Amino acid sequence: MAKTLLCKTADIQPDGLKEVTIAGDQKLCVINAGGEFFACQQYCPHQGVPLCEGVVDGKTLTCLEHLWQWDLHSGESTGLAEESLKMTPVEVEGDSVYLKS
Repeated sequence: MAKTLLCKTADIQPDGLKEVTIAGDQKLCVINAGGEFFACQQYCPHQGVPLCEGVVDGKTLTCLEHLWQWDLHSGESTGLAEESLKMTPVEVEGDSVYLKS
């Protein structure tokens, strides 16, 4: 089974975010939280703001529009957020981040 490459680890600075497109038009937000990589839905479930415009602090992602926050390990709300995030499992192999198969 072929792996789906999301990006290179060097493409995302520590505590940085990057929008990637897979399967033609599905957008994901790939996150480098201090060297640990995560991926989630690209748009905030509240009002559709791009999450790649947010901020990573430790293992928390914050949407800057209305300060909704989520735990990157589970996608669960850690603050004002009223909905969880859909997380997509990833794996790092060498210098590349892939969808986890």
